[in-house]
Amino acid sequence: MMQQDLPVQGTLSNQPAPEYWCSIAYFELDQQVGETFKVPSSFSGVIIDGYVDPSGGNRFCLGALSNVHRTEKSEKARLHIGKGVQLDLRGEGDVWLRCLSDHSVFVQSYYLDREAGRAPGDAVHKIYPSAYIKVFDLRQCHGQMQQQAQTAQAAAAAQAAAVAGHIPGPASVGGIAPAISLSAAAGIGVDDLRRLCILRLSFVKGWGPDYPRQSIKETPCWIEVHLHRSLQLLDEVLHSMPIHDPRPHD
Repeated sequence: MMQQDLPVQGTLSNQPAPEYWCSIAYFELDQQVGETFKVPSSFSGVIIDGYVDPSGGNRFCLGALSNVHRTEKSEKARLHIGKGVQLDLRGEGDVWLRCLSDHSVFVQSYYLDREAGRAPGDAVHKIYPSAYIKVFDLRQCHGQMQQQAQTAQAAAAAQAAAVAGHIPGPASVGGIAPAISLSAAAGIGVDDLRRLCILRLSFVKGWGPDYPRQSIKETPCWIEVHLHRSLQLLDEVLHSMPIHDPRPHD
């Protein structure tokens, strides 16, 4: 191991690991179906499949979930989930995905966006059967949330100062990327930061620029995975940077 790699081994937070490392919600179109499934930290992996066995521990079976409003498209797509996917927790909070299904799955992942050189949230990534790929990097997520929170805080403070007449206007603000308008940067809220801690995955059907479905909420069966360690880190970032109080302190 190279010397400069050593600091990376330290944990990003001193908080104890969360009781559940992730929670998974299953959707058909824009409607959640069934209860949110939580994966205990005692399991480092979880399988989400299309079978009808009872869910429990580290297995979430979507086949058993009923939906009185289920469409024919969802009914058909669900038949092809099969063995589904496996999510593995590595280290403090990195996540890898294995496609166990005979059909590709489609993933929204800020980590894969960066690896592909795409803008965050700009791409949908097709994961082929048998592929095993990293989909979430805790350290990258932590850096991104710190950067966004700092940008929002700086913009909010600059905006407050401009309103108070302390500076002539946006042109005087240093350190804000010119592509971000002052009001837009100040408007980066908790929801925007929470998105960094979420993975979304559609079974069988894709969405985005290459498909007739523009949003994942138009796909017949998909899951949203909230990663709890990163949400813990977000809580720490927000407490260290009060971005909700843009008033200048005298």
